[in-house]
Amino acid sequence: MEKANESNFKPFVVRTQNIAKELVRTATSYGLKASSLDFNLLNVQTFMSKDGTPGNEEEISSDELATLNDKKLLATPNLTFRQTYEVEINFLCEEDPFSSLLMSIGANPSMSRLFATIKPGSTITYYEGIKKDLKKFINKRKLRANMLIRFWDESLNNEIIKFVASVQVEGTLVVKEKINLEVGECLEPKLTVNDKLIFHFKADDTPDEEAKVDHFNRDFMQGIKKDELLIEYIKPQAGTVGRNCRGVFIEASEPIIAHVPEFSISDKIEVVETDLSTQYVAKESGYIVFENNTYDIQVEMEVTEISFKTTGSIGAGIDTDVSINVKESDVFKDAIGAGMEVEVNEINVDGNVGNNAKIKACKVDIQGQTHQSSYIEADDITINIHKGKVKGVNIEITRLEQGIVEGEIVKIAQASGGKIIAKEVYIDTISSHVDIIARDKIEIKNFKGEENSFTITPILYEDELEGLSDTDEELILQERVVRSIKEEIDTKQKVLDDNARAISDLKKRLAHYKASGTKTPGAFIVKLKEFQNLQIQLVSLNDEYMQAKTKMGLLSQGTKRLQEDILKSKIINHDEYKGHNEIRFRILDPEQELYYVPRGTGANERCFVLKYDEDNETYEISSSEEIS
Repeated sequence: MEKANESNFKPFVVRTQNIAKELVRTATSYGLKASSLDFNLLNVQTFMSKDGTPGNEEEISSDELATLNDKKLLATPNLTFRQTYEVEINFLCEEDPFSSLLMSIGANPSMSRLFATIKPGSTITYYEGIKKDLKKFINKRKLRANMLIRFWDESLNNEIIKFVASVQVEGTLVVKEKINLEVGECLEPKLTVNDKLIFHFKADDTPDEEAKVDHFNRDFMQGIKKDELLIEYIKPQAGTVGRNCRGVFIEASEPIIAHVPEFSISDKIEVVETDLSTQYVAKESGYIVFENNTYDIQVEMEVTEISFKTTGSIGAGIDTDVSINVKESDVFKDAIGAGMEVEVNEINVDGNVGNNAKIKACKVDIQGQTHQSSYIEADDITINIHKGKVKGVNIEITRLEQGIVEGEIVKIAQASGGKIIAKEVYIDTISSHVDIIARDKIEIKNFKGEENSFTITPILYEDELEGLSDTDEELILQERVVRSIKEEIDTKQKVLDDNARAISDLKKRLAHYKASGTKTPGAFIVKLKEFQNLQIQLVSLNDEYMQAKTKMGLLSQGTKRLQEDILKSKIINHDEYKGHNEIRFRILDPEQELYYVPRGTGANERCFVLKYDEDNETYEISSSEEIS
């Protein structure tokens, strides 16, 4: 057969129950692509069988189609529907008004609801009769998807009206975002829900191919918070039948019941019943335990050690009230092993903290020593021998050996090397090579070594300096604003001052004209209004100027306050300085660092402070025998 084309293809009429298959069959017969063919719908016949038997079908007239929306009828299992279509198959017309409307028919998983999706980039132009033609176009798309038409589509007309209204407004609508139109709805089924037991307190066990496997974390302890949902039993729920937009009945399966809870709970867990689930909620913070088929919440745990072999890392959380006592005290072993990470509310360690171990808590007590690569962070910290890094609020250390300490109040019995950054630092006995940076106070009772550095600074950390730099930049900008407003005020005030006599004369003349009943010249009135507007502007500018100056003052207070605070700071040594040591005071404005080397034996240098000479506007380090 000679390959057909638009010029020699002759349209023909056919009756079919599946238009999509008929188009494919025709395209194959004529050596064409199915996408090049179109059809005109000439007639539709709808048949229904109440018992599913083909011989018992009855034809539903157009007037009776609305009765097929009855939900009770649609839920009848043996009910069947089919449609027969009389169509004229022809070539697709490129001048079709919807040729640039990129539309596809989609459905929900059960195909009980249909949607026409108009893709971005589509264009459509308004014309008389577009509503009727668009409904035909959508129905043809539904037929290509083998869906039934002309019933179960109550929302279709409203959707078309709304869409065409937007087209009419634009004239030619260019679709910029995807548009969904609901074009069909039969009987949507309710899915059957099988029962399920969810352990919310457990970590997500779903494998993530991209995530790095954490071999150190074994979920040894599951930290929980008060009111946290721990376990949830999803109750079985029977589904309901449905019917899709092809007329196919959808059965509802019976729920599978296989996970009914058989465990018990303690009085620290509350049971909350809902229609859909049974919820087990924590009544207090702590960690969850399962013993003797009973779930309970506890707050204190005792272990011999925390290590890769035994517990793995522990991440209960600092806000879960969990307290751990680690009992390993052998000086040749690690109570907290290498690479372990511990996050609890409180931890007491009888022994040592190993290399690369990390502890984060509210309260920490370590009776052994910390490795130089270890890290500890808490509000309240007590350490026997410290070699690693510690960060906290109140920190007490028996012996500092080359470790790093960052805190607010730091108290050390003996310091032998290391670095300390804090608001206040108190040391009983200092040896050599200790670098101390403080904001308010450094106090030493016994001085045994040398090569120590003592620095007082209003800024302890870089992030504080960055914040201050931002404030300084804002202050500079605000100073420019104040200066600009002041210049504008001066300019306008000068205009008023220079024309004061002229304004006075003008007012007298206007008063004369008014008293004599003579018409006032328009130029006089315009001139007076100009001066009045200038006075109003000056009042507004003065208000703006005062507000700007207030803001500038607030911004400048930050640096000024810090500068004043450093004048109250002290470096106190109850003993005598030995060897070479350094005293430093850092100043913000003007930015500088004052440096002094104590003379040592016999010198009057118990207390160092910073003094400000108001006459010369300079700072100097001052020493005295007075400590208070």
